[in-house]
Amino acid sequence: MSTANQSDRKKFSGQYWLVILFEFFERGAYYGMMSFISVYFVNVLHFPKENVGVIKGVIQPLLYFLPILSGALADRFGFRKLLMIAFSLLGGGYFLTSQTTTYGAVFAALVIMGVGAGIFKPLISGSIAKLTDESNSTLGFGIYYWSINIGAFLFPLFLVPFLKAINPSYVIIASAICTAAMLIPTALFFKDPVQKEKAEKREQTNLIQTLANAFEIIYSPIVLIYHQMKGSRTARLIWGTALIGLLVWSGFQYAGDRTVSARYSKIGVVREGTILVFDIYRNMLNRSDYALQTQESDSTHHSLTLFKPSYLSNYADELLAKIQSWPGFEGTTQLDLESWIAQSNQKILLEFIPDKDQERNFIAQKDAEGAFSVHLDPELASMNLEMDLTKALQSYPELIWIAPKDCTDLLKSLKGRPFFMLYVFALIGIGLGIITLAGKKNPKTKTSGGKGVPFAAVLVFGGLIWLLPGIGLLGRIIASVIYLSITSLFIIDSSSQSRFADHAKFLLMIFLYSGFWVLYFQMFDSVLWYVQAYVDGSSLNLAVNKFLGFFGADTDWFFDVEHVTVINAGTIILLQLWVSSIVKHKKALPTMMFGILLGTIGMAILAINTSIWVFFAGIVIFSVGEMTAHPKFISYIGLVAPQDRKAMYMGYLFLYGVFGSSIGGILGAKLYVHFVDNLNQPRTLWLIFSGIGVFTIVALALYNKYLSPKEK
Repeated sequence: MSTANQSDRKKFSGQYWLVILFEFFERGAYYGMMSFISVYFVNVLHFPKENVGVIKGVIQPLLYFLPILSGALADRFGFRKLLMIAFSLLGGGYFLTSQTTTYGAVFAALVIMGVGAGIFKPLISGSIAKLTDESNSTLGFGIYYWSINIGAFLFPLFLVPFLKAINPSYVIIASAICTAAMLIPTALFFKDPVQKEKAEKREQTNLIQTLANAFEIIYSPIVLIYHQMKGSRTARLIWGTALIGLLVWSGFQYAGDRTVSARYSKIGVVREGTILVFDIYRNMLNRSDYALQTQESDSTHHSLTLFKPSYLSNYADELLAKIQSWPGFEGTTQLDLESWIAQSNQKILLEFIPDKDQERNFIAQKDAEGAFSVHLDPELASMNLEMDLTKALQSYPELIWIAPKDCTDLLKSLKGRPFFMLYVFALIGIGLGIITLAGKKNPKTKTSGGKGVPFAAVLVFGGLIWLLPGIGLLGRIIASVIYLSITSLFIIDSSSQSRFADHAKFLLMIFLYSGFWVLYFQMFDSVLWYVQAYVDGSSLNLAVNKFLGFFGADTDWFFDVEHVTVINAGTIILLQLWVSSIVKHKKALPTMMFGILLGTIGMAILAINTSIWVFFAGIVIFSVGEMTAHPKFISYIGLVAPQDRKAMYMGYLFLYGVFGSSIGGILGAKLYVHFVDNLNQPRTLWLIFSGIGVFTIVALALYNKYLSPKEK
């Protein structure tokens, strides 16, 4: 390190290094847990992958969205108070996650953790900004960036494998300890970096107005639509017709008949009066569960669970020998096994159809493709029909394994309704109504003509969210929070159309860029499942252990899912400074597009084959793309931000994570189940994600040409 850099480093205060310590442990705890949590949910807690996608699709957007509000709250109440709250929520959320096993309880615990992480994020970057100056800010933020990746590198590489071998929940407990322990130095040593005179000014700030202004950019498209409708009859006709049409369409989708699909990795085989219930899990629970486990309840019923695909020859012989030892299955052949495995993801369809003349509540049918369709009278849908449904399905030998608890899940899914699109379009309509009401306020009294109308409207529409059927509790809570945020339009100054046009362009750029982060967030879900089910790391294990053997280390190291994060973070640690020096004078958007292109190539490489070396190369190339694109993204925000609103624009930095994780988590899980679990086509999955990367590049190129400001 140069003398100049050493001089800069000496200028850093003890408070700065304390903040770096906070960041290191918080990111280490987060990435340590995230490096294996998707596999833990599926293999240990047995959550369906789609449900895991929903968890990720809620928690990750939450922690990327909250900085918009927590940054404003930090200015209002001070950094130290919010840090104490953040570490308390982080430690408590992690600990509760480690101690719970039901889906709802785990979800709630992770929401607590996500709120803590969302509060924490802007406090550290804001503290560093206040604790550095022009002479050392570049180095200061460089160390900050390294602390993130060093935490993401060391924890999954060393701590996670060690604790996971003892008990997987210990990894999450360690995350709880690492974050909760930070309460001690925060309470004893951390000082609020806000100057005293600014703190006094902060106390005089209107809290409600501060929070309302934080939503100004998010709702800028609605404000723009309002201005267009206000200024043109044609625009009113077009937008009004479109909104009403979309509301009607989404309303029919919400209220209409529905088909619910369910797939089970389980089959029932009947031979000579003997039943074999065959559970197939394509992922290993841990290193030792390579082959199979069996449970024989009586002489006519056998249950077998397979933790590795039996079409692999070294497991097929053991599996076949076990089955042939059971009465009635002595003649089982390899072809029988292949046939059973092909049936293992049997599809069951439930749908609402009028069927009032039938004596039975359910009519089960099997179509030419082997799917089972069960027709249910909609008037009976609210009854407790698990046993009737179970009997209808068990009339088929292939579904002899169906139990009432399986049917309970199916019936619950039937009660759900596609609410999202209806809610989005209704929210746009409500926003337009709010702006119209706010615009009719008397400029002297600052009150609306009908004083009770806005408050009554807020209660009525908010109450509808809790009265509509077919929405889960979590969905109602999220919908209510978003609905309350749009009421900020009552007090936002929406008079400047040009300002909101700038906001909308900025929001569009973040949304387009988030397409790359749809790919990135696969590193914590679909990539981990793929590694466990398909990637054979034995050649890498041999190479690493042989290398360590040269230094006298007798190790049994093996590649596992948490090392995906290690590859990503390690690549960034090694190459970030070199890559940054190359692109530092390049234009922002073209550099972002080039980085996304590298990331897309890295994702496409995964489709070549399942070799560990191919996988390793794909993740490394993706990481180089990430470190090329993301710093320039931050630079570009500074470019497009109006001079008088830079702070507010920078507060929206994390929105890329909201869009990317919410779409990526849910989409990745659904695509993985369809193309990998059901069709055994992992190559198609990675090509689809590569297509998303290509689309992102094209969209940013069009944005660069038609909407972005000219770069100097």
